[in-house]
Amino acid sequence: MLTEKEMEILEIIGKRLLVRKEELKTILREKGFDDGVIIANKLSELGYVKFVDAVGSPCYAITQDGLKALKNG
Repeated sequence: MLTEKEMEILEIIGKRLLVRKEELKTILREKGFDDGVIIANKLSELGYVKFVDAVGSPCYAITQDGLKALKNG
């Protein structure tokens, strides 16, 4: 079971499917998350998001498991 913060970050990534790491940091700072990237890395370890290098920019992409987790709430 994911925490409220983990679900919120998963929703942010899920809405875009792919989000640059710097963009995610900015969004999370605006929402008051100081530990957002740490949580995103945890979601990556759990298999809900994947850290990828897209066109030279580090990004987070949601996985099928991540989409299922969002759907199941």
